[in-house]
Amino acid sequence: MDKRTKTKPEYNGQIVERLTSKYGVSKRFISMSLSGDRKSETSDTIASDYKKMEKAVNDLLATL
Repeated sequence: MDKRTKTKPEYNGQIVERLTSKYGVSKRFISMSLSGDRKSETSDTIASDYKKMEKAVNDLLATL
């Protein structure tokens, strides 16, 4: 019997770097905020900013 392993989500590293410098928090805090392990106003803001940035990057790449 094989055990099912939980896969680690992959986040855009450049966006994570920008959020790290913008909010002055660690990469770990950002990844926990994105996965839903942290619940605060800052983590909610980080998650929404990440979604906006990711959408902007994907839209830009789609036009190329």
